[in-house]
Amino acid sequence: MRHPIAKMYTDKGVITIELYPECAPNTVNSFIWAAGERMYENRLIKRIVPGFVLQPSYCYFDDKRCDYMIEGEFEANGVVNSLKMEKWTVAMAGDGEKEAHGCEFFITLSDETGEKLQGKFAAFGKVIDGFEEVERLEQVEAVRVYPEGVSAIIYQPVVEEHMLDVLVETFGVEYAKPMVKRWSTEEE
Repeated sequence: MRHPIAKMYTDKGVITIELYPECAPNTVNSFIWAAGERMYENRLIKRIVPGFVLQPSYCYFDDKRCDYMIEGEFEANGVVNSLKMEKWTVAMAGDGEKEAHGCEFFITLSDETGEKLQGKFAAFGKVIDGFEEVERLEQVEAVRVYPEGVSAIIYQPVVEEHMLDVLVETFGVEYAKPMVKRWSTEEE
């Protein structure tokens, strides 16, 4: 079976990501489903932390459709995920304990970051092309912002950068709709 290939289009380039459903099947399903639902279309990139992560899909895009949680496919949640977190790994954000955000992904920007995040976030892909675009985004001028209720370190580009779309080639394989743990509209 061929791995699905995602192409993330930005204002100035394309980042190609190979997806590994054998490592995190529901996370891959969620990413492919979100892309198919156009949840990644015309989104402002709101989080870049040089040397740490590029998170093109941060804070659910202020779009309730994107605000859903799935079971975390990572060691801290008792799930074996054999994909090593290292530079260029693509993983789903979450609480680092039990849950993953359904469509809020990030790209690790160093091996040290991967080591720090290993087992706490659902790794599901690797950047295989477009490294220069990841590096360009990592180097854009950014300012630290402090969104209400968010404890993460967030640097937002001074000049807007966008994720224009994510398109996924599945090579004829049908991927299921993700198993959602909870939607944002549910009571906490």
